[in-house]
Amino acid sequence: MILTIQCFLFISFGYSLFEKLKDKQGYSLFLAHHLKLEKSAKYFWWLLVILNTMVTLTLLMGMLSPLIPIAFSFKITACTILILLFGQRIANDYQGAANLGIYMALTIIGWYLETC
Repeated sequence: MILTIQCFLFISFGYSLFEKLKDKQGYSLFLAHHLKLEKSAKYFWWLLVILNTMVTLTLLMGMLSPLIPIAFSFKITACTILILLFGQRIANDYQGAANLGIYMALTIIGWYLETC
């Protein structure tokens, strides 16, 4: 069950990272419009790329390596989701913030199952 949750989160965050890297300019324009902060969009893009990279790598290492505790990958994922939630709330994107609840619930379930 934990591996299934990790795979789901890995695919979600990994593909999100791929999309951001594939279309940097388009995603930066989306952020500028979404957050209404044109000058800061490139910094937010970098922040999201770094966060998605950390989550993707820790989830992958948690799945493949016994040296990385799986709970660590869930902690990094939870912190990232909270940062994304904060950004969605600032942008008044309540539907986007609500959608993050699904990812957070899965992360908490995985973290709980790992520590039991």
